[in-house]
Amino acid sequence: MRSSDRSSRKTLSCCRETKITLSGEIKTYLCELVSLNNGLGILRYVIDREYDVHGAKLSPGDETIALYWEDRPYTLYVWRRQVAQDTIYYFNIADRISLTPHEFIWRDLAVDILVDGRGVHVLDEHELPADLDVDLGHYIREAKAHILDHYEDIIQNIHLLMPF
Repeated sequence: MRSSDRSSRKTLSCCRETKITLSGEIKTYLCELVSLNNGLGILRYVIDREYDVHGAKLSPGDETIALYWEDRPYTLYVWRRQVAQDTIYYFNIADRISLTPHEFIWRDLAVDILVDGRGVHVLDEHELPADLDVDLGHYIREAKAHILDHYEDIIQNIHLLMPF
């Protein structure tokens, strides 16, 4: 490879994803920063172990492209599966989304929406605490309704945002 070819390639930098659950548990993942611009951040993560998400099997080597908006009530994981050769969309209802070049921080509000070849599935509503704040409960219901009403348009539009 010529040196001019090497210099024209964009090197992705490391960025930490920090997810805070409703119970206060903190989970962190080291990812590649794909882009961060105008309140929209995109991370890439290659899955390192097997997962089963409501019957959707993810395997080592499958790719996650994760999108975060500071002004939307959700994040969106796009899972590209190698073996099945398909794509799955996983909306996390979220708030407190804060994006910097070195860390994406967000609060996971438990309820998720999975869109795959089998349909649309609302997940984990049972994880909401019985004593959930009334305003937060309203926020979660509104976010869920928005995603269910608009997921097809959101998915179509994110492919314009994804650089690859």
